[in-house]
Amino acid sequence: MLGRSRISHRSLLPSPALTLGHSNMSVLATVAAGIDWATVLAYAFTVMAAYVALTVAAVASPIARRILFKSRLYARGIAHMVLSREKKNWPKQRGNGVPVGTNIVTKRIIFIRHGESTWNQVFNRGFGYRFPFRLFEGVLTEVVGLLSRSSFFFDAPLSDLGNLEAKNLRAFLTSKENGPVGKDADALAGVKGTSILVTSNLRRAAQTMAVAFWDRVAVTGEKLYVLSCLQEMARNVDTCALAGPGEPVPLRGLEEQIPDIQNVPAGPIRDLLERRRVTDSGSVVAESGHFNAGNKPLMRNGHASMLEFAHWSAAQDATTIIVGGHSLWFKEFFKCFIPSEQEHVAQRKKIVNCGAVAFDLKCGKDASGNDGFSIDSSTVRVVYGGFGK
Repeated sequence: MLGRSRISHRSLLPSPALTLGHSNMSVLATVAAGIDWATVLAYAFTVMAAYVALTVAAVASPIARRILFKSRLYARGIAHMVLSREKKNWPKQRGNGVPVGTNIVTKRIIFIRHGESTWNQVFNRGFGYRFPFRLFEGVLTEVVGLLSRSSFFFDAPLSDLGNLEAKNLRAFLTSKENGPVGKDADALAGVKGTSILVTSNLRRAAQTMAVAFWDRVAVTGEKLYVLSCLQEMARNVDTCALAGPGEPVPLRGLEEQIPDIQNVPAGPIRDLLERRRVTDSGSVVAESGHFNAGNKPLMRNGHASMLEFAHWSAAQDATTIIVGGHSLWFKEFFKCFIPSEQEHVAQRKKIVNCGAVAFDLKCGKDASGNDGFSIDSSTVRVVYGGFGK
């Protein structure tokens, strides 16, 4: 009797992976077959031709330049929402090694979060029955300003509440009874030691710094340094900057937020006001765009941007660096440089609107001889506002 070979029915069936792959390919083939590629190419060439024509017209037409600017801004924002990987491919061991030895430089850093922005006003106040009205107001404002170089959603500026929060911070900084105390107070006022004011390249941060430190800038005439490495890490279009490489952040209309502007002491700011002149920022508050590389690239790595700021801070002569920036960026910075064996609320919670938090950043060489940075959690001190719930 001839022996029968056993046949495994399992071997005759395609694997689930092959079945799924074949199914996906079939779907793609079906979709591709249903596309009128001639029409797609026609639309693509039409868009390209319109873009070229608009670029040529922008040479002589201010309106064409504005349309071109907004077209690029919207395209960049949409691309960033889809392609951004800012928080991907971070090293498992964040930051660099902890500095060791005696050749360690310590910088006092004061983080100041911006006030509420127009984007926050629409999307961060909840999604109750008022949300559609806030959204409609935002869209309407965006449409009305379509031919301007401003925007309601992109690089969102301070809202009315945000401007009020910045004014309240200004009142705190200038208060003799309830204001800052200790060495941070002297640095914030700019009366002792060396300190500089820096901001991200987004409007809400620069506006907050300009309003909050108005009294200091009005006396010293110092500039705000714009650092693009401080640009917020998120997909939302409000994190896309209007200011290009080397440009100051737009501050037009800032003076409207200074109710006692007539009391400006003698100095460069008062001279500009009396001559009805403004700086390149559109305001009497001047900025330096030397460290502004422009809008963040699509493939930006957020971890690298924090290391860039740490290196930049270590290279400055100033002992205190006062930074206007953003909640997520700040929180990630604390998570990056506070050693893993230490815990602090700064690693878990965001700084509140217009909150100010100071800390020591140690800069030096780690045990391997590489640049190292660390924050001792015991040096973190709330100056104003503190952290959210």
